[in-house]
Amino acid sequence: IMSVRGTDFVYYQSSNMEKSIEFYRDALGLEMYGYYEDFKWAEFNAGNVTLALNDPSSFDPQATAQSGGAAVALAVEDVEAMVKALEARGITVTMQIQESPVCHFACIQDPDGNSIWLHHRKDGTFAD
Repeated sequence: IMSVRGTDFVYYQSSNMEKSIEFYRDALGLEMYGYYEDFKWAEFNAGNVTLALNDPSSFDPQATAQSGGAAVALAVEDVEAMVKALEARGITVTMQIQESPVCHFACIQDPDGNSIWLHHRKDGTFAD
């Protein structure tokens, strides 16, 4: 079976990106080192891991932000192969493979319904 290479980011959904950015950047003092307006996606340097914020309506107009939990994005070598292997085991895929300018990703659920991102950066880096 394919293996996880590391953790690429921790993910929170946001219903108001402007307020969220102000909170994490200005109130908490985290360095924002990426904002992709088309995807309503912001990334912050949280020390040993990236903190990602996203308004999920950018991917699905019907989606609304969830509160009360984070999702981890696990770095994998091949998102498509990992999704196929997990589907063969009966694992629920909640978001089929997507592509952004910098990565490929898909989402699965653990047995308790928690979201896990399977993530691969196009530049080959991971876990920072």
